[in-house]
Amino acid sequence: MVSVLTAVTVQRKENPVTTTDVVAPRRKGAFLLLGAQWGRYLSQILGIVVLARLVGPADFGIVALGASLAGLAAVLGDFGLSMAALRAPSLDDRQRTNLFWVNAGIGALAAALVVAIAQPFAAVFHDDRLVTVLLLLAPAFVLRSASAQLRVELNRSGRLGRLAASELTGDVSGLVAAVVVALLGGGYVALALQGTLAAAVTLVLAFVLTPWRPGLPRRGADMRGLLAFGGNTFVVHALNYASTNVGTLMIARTASDQVIGFFNRATQLVNLPIDQVITPLTRVVIPHLADAAGPVDIGERLARFQTLLCFPAFAYLSLFVATARPAIEVVLGPAWADAAAFVPILAVGAVFQTLGYAQYWAFVSTGRSGILLVSEAVGRIAMIALAVALSSLGPLAVASAVTAGQFLLWAAAALIFLPRTGVRSAALVRAGLPPLAVFTAAWATASLADAAFFTPLDPAIRLLATAGAWGIVVSALIPLLARRDLRLLVAIIRRR
Repeated sequence: MVSVLTAVTVQRKENPVTTTDVVAPRRKGAFLLLGAQWGRYLSQILGIVVLARLVGPADFGIVALGASLAGLAAVLGDFGLSMAALRAPSLDDRQRTNLFWVNAGIGALAAALVVAIAQPFAAVFHDDRLVTVLLLLAPAFVLRSASAQLRVELNRSGRLGRLAASELTGDVSGLVAAVVVALLGGGYVALALQGTLAAAVTLVLAFVLTPWRPGLPRRGADMRGLLAFGGNTFVVHALNYASTNVGTLMIARTASDQVIGFFNRATQLVNLPIDQVITPLTRVVIPHLADAAGPVDIGERLARFQTLLCFPAFAYLSLFVATARPAIEVVLGPAWADAAAFVPILAVGAVFQTLGYAQYWAFVSTGRSGILLVSEAVGRIAMIALAVALSSLGPLAVASAVTAGQFLLWAAAALIFLPRTGVRSAALVRAGLPPLAVFTAAWATASLADAAFFTPLDPAIRLLATAGAWGIVVSALIPLLARRDLRLLVAIIRRR
């Protein structure tokens, strides 16, 4: 039987010492958080551009390989407790304090695990550089885990500006440090240091900007509901980690560090802009759904969020696929041009991943973490199995396996598991159809124009010409196919 979290299961029935109620973010704060997240995105894009010209594909590949293992520690370091705390109707002071210490303890364990396996992992891939990479990555896990509850407190109390400032400043600080180290010839060391330095700055600022302070661990706090929800969420995140990184590990079996670097950059360029929308939007959506009247109301609200997410995500994917090779040559340099081969395959998977986020929000908001776990397991295990089975066929086959897994993940949730929450899949699918139609047509038209007329041109001119053709098609189709959605987006922006 799947348990549904309520206020009773996450808070003791006795009067709590201190209560922190969920504060649904105001629109102005939500847009501030989204804006800051796009500031983080721009800083990361700047980092990709600058560091790609200072550090070669092989160094990027070795850090990506190390990060594929260290990512498990990142999942372990949170244990799903951040989402459990974010969606809880209320938390007393004992629960908040215990969550802080549980997160910090698990993060320390995760960092120790990375240090312990650094040498054996390097031996498996016959590259001693992996030891240095993992030792530099390890501290980030305890730092981010220690800041997790502080950032949740900022989110729950509606201090979204402070939350955005701490994370944006951390990212920019890590980038600046990485560029300096790269300019000094640090190579892969610069890349490995970036995340750890960013995590340290974020922790310091979150501590300074959060009024709440954790005390010593407290007995008597009812942690069972939080830990149960967090445990299920942790397994989901672990499956997500394994399926996301299996591509890198399978490619590493048969290809060079350079090819790993191409795959890693293509994956990051496809997913990074979407991630920059998802992270703050999740922080807005989950509290916003806390007062929904029931599954029907949740479904109606999620359909609007689906529209808000799909338009920018599909627009980016469509334009990037149409202009992948010239865009990569212009932005990263000619040495990275072969990364373009992965982009169309990975972008198809990103479409289904985007459509699946509303499903994830539905599972979380209705407290159905058990159903979420089963739903994720079906697609993620299939993705891992396909990647392993097709790895001998080459890197592009591995990328195709990842995309096929994303489709299975979305389809299983839509057809089998989401209806069990009472949220209708059809409403979410309908919300994604207009932007999908507009931007698929724009991609097809721009790609045909590029192949017929623009391919021989200089990369910068080719990029501008293909993007121009794409823009003309989008401008013509949105009023015809998505006028209602356009009005909805305009209304949301005006009400900020």
